[in-house]
Amino acid sequence: MLKTFVIDGDKGGVGKSLAARALVHHYLSMPEAERPRIAVYDADLSNPDVCGEGGLKTGDGIMSTAMLDLSTEDGWIAFGDRVSMLAALAQNSDVRLIVNMPAQIGTRAFDGSIHIVSEVLREANAIPVWMLSRTQESIRALHYRLRSMGARYTAGMVVKNLFFGSQDKFLLWDADILRQTLVMEGSWVEAALPELNDQLAVMIGRRPFHDVLKSGIDGVPLAFGFRLALNSWLQRAGAAMAQVETISVAEVC
Repeated sequence: MLKTFVIDGDKGGVGKSLAARALVHHYLSMPEAERPRIAVYDADLSNPDVCGEGGLKTGDGIMSTAMLDLSTEDGWIAFGDRVSMLAALAQNSDVRLIVNMPAQIGTRAFDGSIHIVSEVLREANAIPVWMLSRTQESIRALHYRLRSMGARYTAGMVVKNLFFGSQDKFLLWDADILRQTLVMEGSWVEAALPELNDQLAVMIGRRPFHDVLKSGIDGVPLAFGFRLALNSWLQRAGAAMAQVETISVAEVC
C-alpha cells in the first residue's frame, strides 16, 4: 500500500523540513525486513533542506528523491506521474512517500485554483501533517486549508513544534474549536516534535541524520556528547512523527 505524508504548515520556519527528515530517519532506522520502501520529495525550491544539495538522496534505503514545483498545474501533473509509478510498486509492497511542502503553498495550490491537486492527493493516499507554531496565524492557515480542501483533510496529524515552547505554551491551539473538532471529536492525531539542540542543528545543517551518525560531519565524527544528544532527539522525534502511521487510508478517503 502507498501512503503519502504531506508535511505542511504554510508559513516558513515552522519546522516542516526538520519534521520530514525526522520521519524519514524513523523509517531508515527500522530493520530492513520491516521497512517500507521510501520515497522523499522536496517541493520547497527556495529552501530545499530535505532533498537539496547535501541533503537526502537516493540510496541507503531511499528508493527515490526529487525536487518538485507544486506552484503550477504542470508541477502537479508531473507529481501525479510519480505517484502513479509509486502506486504500481505499492501493489506488492508497502511504500511511504514523504513530501516536504513550501511556504505559502496555500495561496498557490490549495485554494482550489489548480483543480488536479485534490485528485493527485487522493491517488497518493495523502495524509496531511500540519506543523503548528504558537501563533494564531498558524491556526488560521489550517482553518483555510480545511475550508479549501476539506475532502482531503478528514484525517491527519497536527504536530506542535516544541522549538516554539513547551506543550503547555500552545494555549491558542488548545483553546481553539478546531482542536476540539479535529483531535477530540475527529480523526486527527496530535503529536509534539521535540526541540533539537541549537548547536547540533547548525552543525548538521541539511545533512541526512543517518550520514551524520555514520560518518560525522566533513569526515569528523560527532563528539560523544553531541552524538548522545542527537540519538536521543532522533528517538523522541521518530516516535512522535511515527504516530502518523496510526491513521488509516480509509479515514482520509
